[in-house]
Amino acid sequence: MLSIAVDFAGRLSARFAWILLVLPVLGMLSVLLYRALRLPAHLATDTMVDRLRRNDLVPPSLAPGILAGTFLTVLGGGSVGKEAAALQMGASLGALVGRPFKLAPVRRGASAIPRGYAAATGMAACFGALFFAPLGSTMFVLELARFDRAVARHVPTLLVASFAAFGIARATGIGDVIPGVAVPPLSWSLVAQCVLVGLACGAAGTVFGTGLRLARRVVRHRIGRPLIAAAAGGLLFAGIVLAFGWQAFEGTGMPLLRGALAGHAGGADFAVKAALTVLALGFGLKGGEIMPMFTVGALLGCALGGLTGAAAPFSAALGLAAFFAAASRCPLAALLMGAEIFGLAAAPYLALAVVVAYAGSRDVGVFGHGAASELVRLRRQERERAAELAERMQRRTGR
Repeated sequence: MLSIAVDFAGRLSARFAWILLVLPVLGMLSVLLYRALRLPAHLATDTMVDRLRRNDLVPPSLAPGILAGTFLTVLGGGSVGKEAAALQMGASLGALVGRPFKLAPVRRGASAIPRGYAAATGMAACFGALFFAPLGSTMFVLELARFDRAVARHVPTLLVASFAAFGIARATGIGDVIPGVAVPPLSWSLVAQCVLVGLACGAAGTVFGTGLRLARRVVRHRIGRPLIAAAAGGLLFAGIVLAFGWQAFEGTGMPLLRGALAGHAGGADFAVKAALTVLALGFGLKGGEIMPMFTVGALLGCALGGLTGAAAPFSAALGLAAFFAAASRCPLAALLMGAEIFGLAAAPYLALAVVVAYAGSRDVGVFGHGAASELVRLRRQERERAAELAERMQRRTGR
């Protein structure tokens, strides 16, 4: 339903260019809808992921709210995606469906309301259906949950849900089909291209993640009122697009992504798409970040391929996976999804680009800190507790 609705909104937006002028009104309608559904106006993918990590309740009304909100934003030309919106819908529907089945809560001592892994199951299913990448979708949810034990122990459930949704989507033809690319023969220049794309995507992913989180924070503290923020963001977005003639950068970015994977991208296209996405989401317009992240990475990779003389389509594929790894802090998911989309022959090169991008970026992802840094933090806390306990024992022994 989300895929059909958003695709229809995108076609309407492309056909009737004047709809961009009413984006401020559409943004305000989204906020009013959230109020009617008693949803927090600032509820976005990052806050929903935080709820998953804390085992907080994901409200069932989020599913119709984010569906309508994403439809309105894409209809008005806003630079948002539907895939992260699908994660929100999946979490909401998973938690809702889990109630009558009395699924176990994530942590001991939690209430009897099913939350964590029920929501995670819905997220994996929705994401797997949209991208035709069930393995990568399952890993993405695990990394978002930071490999929480109670979620990780239900990996078979996540896989079954993801593959079932994948099968239904493939049979019905619903979802985003990302075109494949030819894999060049192994050479030192190709290895160097992987490293170059990884370094560039690591830096760009850090800027994107920092910029989006900063924009959301500034808007919440400086403007405060979500209704005014959505109107101001829509007005600013429409004004910039019209002033610079950036209509091609409206919407989810799927046409730009396909163009990049065909070897067609301008040198600064990635920066324009990234800036418009930060603007739209930062001001509270509803939608997701994932398809814009894929598009930004592919545009950056394609531009680098054109500058260095490498195969631009394959460089775009490297950029897609590497930028997503850096900006989302989910490198394993980026690698698996890249391999499922572009084939196993591309996996070694994707792995190199992803590792370089992840290692060369700061841990300021769009969805918060990654699983690796969280593991380091937990180990540091364990060492500090052990040292404190040892010190107490020494004091008692000394007495």
